[in-house]
Amino acid sequence: MSPDRQPPLSLVRRLVVANLDKPVLDIIDSALDCLVQALDARAAFLGKIDGETLEIVAAQVESGQAIEPGTRLPLEDTFGAAEEESDGGLINVRDASKRQPFKRLAMRQQFGIISYLGTPLRNAEGEVTGTLAVLGKSARVYTAEEQDLLLVVAGLLRPRLQPASKPLNGQSRTPVSAVRLASQEVKEPLAILRGYADMLNNNEVPPDQMPIVARRLAEQSETLMRIADQVLLLSRLPLELAFTVRVPLDAVAQASAQRIRQRMAGAGMELRLQLDSQAEVWGDATLLEAALDEMLHNVFKHARSATIVQLRLRQATRDRCQLIVKDDGPGMSADRLAELFSPLADEQPARGEGLGLYLLRRVAEAHGGRAWANSLEGKGTTFYLELPAASPDGDTVRASAAGQSSA
Repeated sequence: MSPDRQPPLSLVRRLVVANLDKPVLDIIDSALDCLVQALDARAAFLGKIDGETLEIVAAQVESGQAIEPGTRLPLEDTFGAAEEESDGGLINVRDASKRQPFKRLAMRQQFGIISYLGTPLRNAEGEVTGTLAVLGKSARVYTAEEQDLLLVVAGLLRPRLQPASKPLNGQSRTPVSAVRLASQEVKEPLAILRGYADMLNNNEVPPDQMPIVARRLAEQSETLMRIADQVLLLSRLPLELAFTVRVPLDAVAQASAQRIRQRMAGAGMELRLQLDSQAEVWGDATLLEAALDEMLHNVFKHARSATIVQLRLRQATRDRCQLIVKDDGPGMSADRLAELFSPLADEQPARGEGLGLYLLRRVAEAHGGRAWANSLEGKGTTFYLELPAASPDGDTVRASAAGQSSA
C-alpha cells in the first residue's frame, strides 16, 4: 500500500459509514469515492437496470474517459460475456482487451475498460436491479480482500437504494389513505356529470343554457382527468435507486406558469413569475412540475378572490432552493392551515388536504425536500416547496472529503 493511501476499512468508515444519514445521492457519491481510493481504481460507478439496458446513475472518474450519468448501455452486450468469470456474485475480469468476446462489449467500447470488478444489487424480492462496479487503471485480478471490500460497500449502500415494499403483484403500493382521498374527490364531479347527462338526455336544458352546461361539463371532466393524473403520478413514488437527471427549476417554473397563466387571467388573476435563481436539483421533471402545478391550482380552491399570484424561485440557502406560490386572497385560519398539512394515516378517514397537496408532499419527500404553507386571514397564503440544490459540479461530498483529508 502506498504511504499516502489510507487503510481500506478506514476509508469505508470515514466516507461511507459516517455519511449513511445523509441524502441518498450524497451517500452514493461517498461510496464511489471510497471505492476509487480504496481499490486504486480509475473509476467507480453505480448503474441501474431498466428493461434491457443498464443506466449509469452516478460515477466518479479519477482518470481516463468520462462516464456520464444517464448513459444507457444494452444489458446483454454489457454483461453477457463476463458471466463466465463470475464468482459469488462478483465479476472479476482480467485484461478484457485480450478476450475476444469483450471486443463487442458496449462497456468496453464506451469506457475503454481494461479491468473490471462489479457486484449486482438486488431488491427485497431478490431481483437484480443494478450494479456497483470499479474500473481498474491496468490489467489485474482483484484479490479476495478487494472483492470483500466491494461487497461491504454494496451492503452498506443497498438499503438506501431499495424502493418501498411492493405487494405480491409487483406493483407500487399507493397508500390506502391516498386511494380513499381519490375516491372522495371523484364523487362530486361524477355526480355533476351524471346530473347534466340526465338533463341532456331528457331535453331539459334550454338552448340558451347550452354554452353554460358545456363549460361546466368541460370543467368537471378536467377535474376527473387531474385526479387520474395524480393517482398515476403517486404510483411512481418512491422511485427506484436514485434520481439521475439534473432538473433546472427555472424551466419547471416557466412550464407551470405557461400552463396556468391563461386560466388565471380568465379568473381575474395576474400571474407574476420571478426567477431569482437558476438552481438545479437531482430529480424527476414530470413529478416536480406536477407538484408545482398543485401549488398553483390550489389558488382556485382557497383563494378565488385573489387578484395577484406570485410564482417565485429563489435560493434559500447555499444548498437549498425554494419554489414559492403566494396569493393576495382571503388567507385561512391557523386551524385550517394545520388541517391542510395534517399527516395521513391508513386507519383514519380522509380529511383536510386533498389528493393534490398529498402529491405535493410526497414529491417533496422523494426529492429530499419538504412542503408547507403560511397564511394570515385577510392577507393571503404562501405555499413553499423546498428542495436540496445540486452542486454546480456535482462533487460537493467529494470536495468536502478532499478538504478533510488535506487538513
